[in-house]
Amino acid sequence: MNSLQLGLVLVASIWAAMNTLIAGYNAVNGTRDRIVTGFTDEGIRLSPEHRVIMYQNDWLPLKTGLAFVSLAFGIFLLFLPELAADSGLLTPFCYAASLLPFGSFVGFFFLGLRDRRLIIEVLDATKRDQK
Repeated sequence: MNSLQLGLVLVASIWAAMNTLIAGYNAVNGTRDRIVTGFTDEGIRLSPEHRVIMYQNDWLPLKTGLAFVSLAFGIFLLFLPELAADSGLLTPFCYAASLLPFGSFVGFFFLGLRDRRLIIEVLDATKRDQK
């Protein structure tokens, strides 16, 4: 591939990855909010059991998946210049562009640990209040 083709791949991949990450970010935060508040977006109360299931089957896999998709995309951007015969200016652009998905990985993973602690505390408090 020449540098122009790789540049277009770079732009298209950043666009697609950011759309995916933003949609995932909205979904994971909405799920977190429903678990923490105990209500759906329509105001219907969720049972404590349902909230635990939402945490285990929805929030946790989605948050983890988004973190690792971000990491994989960052790695892809680091290796993209290797495909070009003459990468020229593409290499610094790819390295700079890789900061975005690596930052997303840090956000999804490490800040997700904080969200996880909050969710577990809320679910534990709910369980205690039921007794």
